[in-house]
Amino acid sequence: MKYFFLVSYFPEIHRDDKKLKYRLADLLAEKFHIAPKDWEDVELILLKGDMLQIEKLLSGKDRELEFTLYSREFWKDQIKSAKDVPEWLSEFFESLASEGFSPQNLDRLYGAYFDFAIRQASSPFLRAYLTFERDLRNTLTAIRARRKGLPPSDHLVGESDAVDLLGRSSAEDFGLSKDYPWIDRILEAKSPQDMEETVQRIVWETIDEIAEPYHFEFDVVLAYLLKIQILERALGLSEEQGLDIVKRLEEL
Repeated sequence: MKYFFLVSYFPEIHRDDKKLKYRLADLLAEKFHIAPKDWEDVELILLKGDMLQIEKLLSGKDRELEFTLYSREFWKDQIKSAKDVPEWLSEFFESLASEGFSPQNLDRLYGAYFDFAIRQASSPFLRAYLTFERDLRNTLTAIRARRKGLPPSDHLVGESDAVDLLGRSSAEDFGLSKDYPWIDRILEAKSPQDMEETVQRIVWETIDEIAEPYHFEFDVVLAYLLKIQILERALGLSEEQGLDIVKRLEEL
């Protein structure tokens, strides 16, 4: 299905925009103009927000996040007794009951999310983007682990050639710069703030690169949605949120 009208309607956006004429809520309001099968890919993107909601709750931060599939109260109930979630999430919550909450459990949560979303995505663009994002997250984790003298393999998620190299390579670039040229830019970042800025640029550029072959397919809508998420996050950051991001970049 082509989305000529919707794609033509989108205002042009740039990574350094300071104002948004069209917001994520506006795009989500187009649900009834989008084929149900395509909308399932939108829900896969939003589901990552639910993973963050679960992370916040397990970390003792009882705050409702915007643009998730399910409410904070729903996830509080599932953490207590998982009964209305898919098997991969039920297994995660069961492991919490026996092992308790830990960074390793959190790694497994996001790993399970990426495995599920990549497997379920019908959009070629979204599958490629989620694979990139998983590899990017793993790369950041491996770099931070190495700098702290920790084994990266203990914190990586998923299974892929990149995960294998990140876990065992002693090369500065983990042997990945040929396939992932952006890794050199990350290694050159001098501070957490530089890292955050560099990562945002890499993500934006990669969205453009993956979406380039598409014009009016739904893949273009998904790419636009991801860019709006980036801009809304950047423009909506409070000082406290900004410090929280810096802290996360400094930690495993």
